[in-house]
Amino acid sequence: MTPTQNLITYLFVKGEPTTRKELLQYFKWDESTLASALTEAGGMLSELSLSLVDDGKEIELRTASAAQPLVDAIRKDELGRDIGKAGLETLAIVLYKGGVSRAEIDYIRGVNSSHILRALSMRGLVRRIPKPGDERSFLYEPTTELLGHLGVSKIDQLPEFAAVRANLAELEASATVEVEAGTNHDA
Repeated sequence: MTPTQNLITYLFVKGEPTTRKELLQYFKWDESTLASALTEAGGMLSELSLSLVDDGKEIELRTASAAQPLVDAIRKDELGRDIGKAGLETLAIVLYKGGVSRAEIDYIRGVNSSHILRALSMRGLVRRIPKPGDERSFLYEPTTELLGHLGVSKIDQLPEFAAVRANLAELEASATVEVEAGTNHDA
C-alpha cells in the first residue's frame, strides 16, 4: 500500500483525531512523506464526500460538509432507535461504576462496547473525558442529560447507589486478591 492509502486506512480505523507526531512515529515517516500523503489523501477523499480535518496538531477523517444532509438523516434514524439491552447494561456500568474506561466496560460486559458507547455519546447520555494522569486514555461518565432523564440531580441519588458501589468495591477487592493469589501460586 502507498503512504496515502496507509494514512487513510489508519485514520479510518482509528476513528478519532490523531496527532502528527503519532503518525510520524507509527509509520516511521519524515515530515515530507506525511505532508505528501496528506495532500494526496485530501484530493482522493474529496471525491468520496470525505475530508481530512487538520488543525496543525491533529488530523481526523471526517465526512465533507456536502454530505451533511445524509449524515443528519443517518443520525436521526440512529437516535430514534431503542438503546436496547446493550445500551442499558452500558449505562448501568457508567452510572454505578463512575469514570470507567472502555476496556473496563468491555471486560464487565464480555463484548466490545465501542458502538454502543458511540451511540450513547451521540445521544448525549455519556461523555468521554481524559483519564487523570494519562492523557492518552479516556474514561466515560454520565452526563447531566442522563441524570435529568433519570430524575436525579446527583449521581448518589440513584436507587441503592451506596449499596451497589459497596458491592462493586467488594467484588473488585476479592478479584484482585484472587489474581494476586494465582500469581503468587504460579511463582
